[in-house]
Amino acid sequence: MSSQKPFHFLLYFFILALLTTCSSYKIAYDLTPPKTKQGLVCVQQSQSQLNQCNNSCYYQYQRCLKISQNQAQKELPSLLKEYPLKLETWLNQREQYRRDLDFYELRMDLAEARRETYLNNCMKQGMKKRKCTSRHAYISLLPSLSRPSFTISRPVKPTLASVTTRARAQNCSQRCGCQANFRLSYASCGGTVKSKKVCIKNCN
Repeated sequence: MSSQKPFHFLLYFFILALLTTCSSYKIAYDLTPPKTKQGLVCVQQSQSQLNQCNNSCYYQYQRCLKISQNQAQKELPSLLKEYPLKLETWLNQREQYRRDLDFYELRMDLAEARRETYLNNCMKQGMKKRKCTSRHAYISLLPSLSRPSFTISRPVKPTLASVTTRARAQNCSQRCGCQANFRLSYASCGGTVKSKKVCIKNCN
């Protein structure tokens, strides 16, 4: 039993470290109100400004969503017209890649066959394998080719939903800085703002 304790001990710390590295955190804030009456009135004004900022941000975001949808409806016909050409280009590029790959593999097979022939002839002459394989001629029989690669993604046929989603992601944001401005105002009123890191996922 004693021999298993170090293993269990290490396993426990490995799991703990794994959970720690995979944990997700966010920054939260503790707000302590000011002690003076004037400071409390100031905080109320700051809260009112925060509400106004949030409302304005919400309506701006909703308006942006509608504009993005209208923009997508206008762009969709031209994108659909371009799609067949993009797909054809991609298919041609993929076919060229396959031809390049076949040529590469053929050259490598031929080179390997020449290497084996060279090695056998060299050893028949009484040379040791180590000397035969170390010779420059043997090494140079392999072609200086790099294996072809193809990383281009297949074009996706555009839809109104996909174009709208892209336009919204590019143009619309709910980050208006309302909370950051509120914390600055809160502190200027005499309140205390303290940040802290809070675990929100895979917490131990």
